[in-house]
Amino acid sequence: MTPYAEALHWIKAKPGTGSAETLAKLILSVWNSDCAFSFRECIMNLDPERTALAVRVAAHFAEVGEDDELVEIGHAVCALYPRLWDLGEAADEAKTALRRRWMQEA
Repeated sequence: MTPYAEALHWIKAKPGTGSAETLAKLILSVWNSDCAFSFRECIMNLDPERTALAVRVAAHFAEVGEDDELVEIGHAVCALYPRLWDLGEAADEAKTALRRRWMQEA
């Protein structure tokens, strides 16, 4: 089982828990840069076992990048946590607007 699949398994097994939500943030973050959370946000409340899983997810992404499995799991996580997608997207839009303002000021 890949780290992505392992994370999705935990997310589905523990819906509504903090650990499921933070792992969902991590999956959304590596899947799509429009919904990126800081790594700190993605591990802040995890126990050592789930933190190790998060590190494996990040390492797998660093090695493999976006593949078909990540796209599929990303869509599944987005369906389970649509508000996280909205939150991540809102943060991305705010950062983009601030960068645009900085460029205009320069």
